[in-house]
Amino acid sequence: MLNGIVSVPSISAVVTPLLVLVCTVFGPGLLNVAPTPYLAIALSLGYLDKLGPWSWAALFPNLYLFACLIVGTGLAYAGMLQSDVWDNSLLAAPFLVGVGVALVNLIPLWIHLAWQRRFLPRERFQNGAWALLATLVAPSVWVALFTIVYAISPIGSYGSIAYTQFQLEPMVQWTSVAGIAGIEFFMVWASVILYRTWVRHVRLESTEVDTKNNWSEIGVETRRFRPHTFRRLLFAPTPTFLFVTLFIFLFGSMRFWNADGTFYMKPLHDTIIPTVQASCIIGANSPEYTDLPGYLNKTVDFAKKGSKIIIWSETAVNVNNTQQLNSLWATARNISTTHGIYLGITYLQYLDEQLVKSKNMFTLFDPNGQVAFEYQKVHPVIMVETDTIAGPNHLPVADSEYGRLGGAICFDMDFQNFIAQAGDQKVDILLQPSWTWGSIGRLEATIQSYRAVEQGLTIFRCGSWAPSTVWDPYHQLFGYKYNLGSGDFTAEVPLRKHVPTVYNFVGNLWAYICCAVSIVFLILVVVPKRHVDRWFEAAEGRILRRSGSGDGSSGASLPVTSDEAVRGADHA
Repeated sequence: MLNGIVSVPSISAVVTPLLVLVCTVFGPGLLNVAPTPYLAIALSLGYLDKLGPWSWAALFPNLYLFACLIVGTGLAYAGMLQSDVWDNSLLAAPFLVGVGVALVNLIPLWIHLAWQRRFLPRERFQNGAWALLATLVAPSVWVALFTIVYAISPIGSYGSIAYTQFQLEPMVQWTSVAGIAGIEFFMVWASVILYRTWVRHVRLESTEVDTKNNWSEIGVETRRFRPHTFRRLLFAPTPTFLFVTLFIFLFGSMRFWNADGTFYMKPLHDTIIPTVQASCIIGANSPEYTDLPGYLNKTVDFAKKGSKIIIWSETAVNVNNTQQLNSLWATARNISTTHGIYLGITYLQYLDEQLVKSKNMFTLFDPNGQVAFEYQKVHPVIMVETDTIAGPNHLPVADSEYGRLGGAICFDMDFQNFIAQAGDQKVDILLQPSWTWGSIGRLEATIQSYRAVEQGLTIFRCGSWAPSTVWDPYHQLFGYKYNLGSGDFTAEVPLRKHVPTVYNFVGNLWAYICCAVSIVFLILVVVPKRHVDRWFEAAEGRILRRSGSGDGSSGASLPVTSDEAVRGADHA
């Protein structure tokens, strides 16, 4: 019964998914290494490609790769919910997340291979417009799927492969144009080109026969229609990809280094940016330990030392009733007016006598003691803040002598569509109280720094059990300190005005384009081949009529589908 379904696997069939597992562990998780997502995608694509067209015999190899991706993702996020004391009962959640991630990772590759087998069944590594288009299938579908995931997921864009490129500044700068969707598209495209190049120049050159039958020089298949070198290179997948890569790195490098106007060797005194001294008071975020008098004393101390903006880390204190809230507000008002500062206090406000349901609050007082804004956290952390009520989907702003101030709390920053409100309202400095746990603090600070580049603003992050940071709109770091459950952080925050970005203007336009294109790709792959052939024949007829040629000798031909290839081979 299982004849033809189960067979003895080769060494590469066993080892390749294990390599994918290792790359996934060091991919977009707590141990991210920049090149590993590229390798994981390229290896997965190569493994699936070698399985050939879909058959029952390919079921178990696909499930094997699927299982390796689940295990890799689970190990990558094993510490996601862990505190200082490891709890094995919390290990199930990362592996359950891995099931969804593995499926979404594989779907673009399956569609890519289906497209390739239908439209490029012969001479699959030709250079032309259709060959180039074939390399764009997986990136487009990947971006489309994850755009939907980020919109409906309770963890936002947490886990995006784009965040693994944190150390590559030109790549981070590209988010100012296309958001993290732009980086994801580039990474998947690079992986497809990597695999294509490996097969074309290594595997197919292993024998002279393979080289002769499967590989031709650049532009051979299209030379009759595109005689000029430029046009041949324009539609050749690898040169086109290299040109786009060069553009991205050139743009990113220039944007980063020209942040201070220093690109053309200006004198140092012409590049100095005005700053304002800002301080952060770190709270323990623990019901058993809330040192309110200590936080207030530190606040006054930093105000006397010249800090003009002071905020507390997320939920520094607990407020059990209205009397405690009024007392806290009165004290904060007194400090802000006495010292002429902007003071942001954070507290967990309980709503019932049993101290179960609560609101995660951040209230900013201006130098006159007035409430500049009162903000309730919009995105409580799933499985952690289970009894915290989400606030209205509105990002607060307040004008000040230091620019327009905005506010968001910790996990809110993982939702790029929500933080887009800050860009829309031209926020100059975004104040972000934060609290994390275990090993995810550094990763969260990394993820959230992308919002500064996307929306063209400065982020002042006050983190408990996590880095406290200052990032400007060009991803330049003005302050960094890793605090545990108590401490403080002082930095000079640059007084940059809001920097308009393409991404802030067009939003997720690139992601939506990928969604639309993916629908077309999917239709052409799913619809029966006879209908697709008919569509292409009709389209080719229109092209020939417009060109005034009836023999098809001028103009580029449309792709040969697998049915046509079989018929042509039979005729030959």
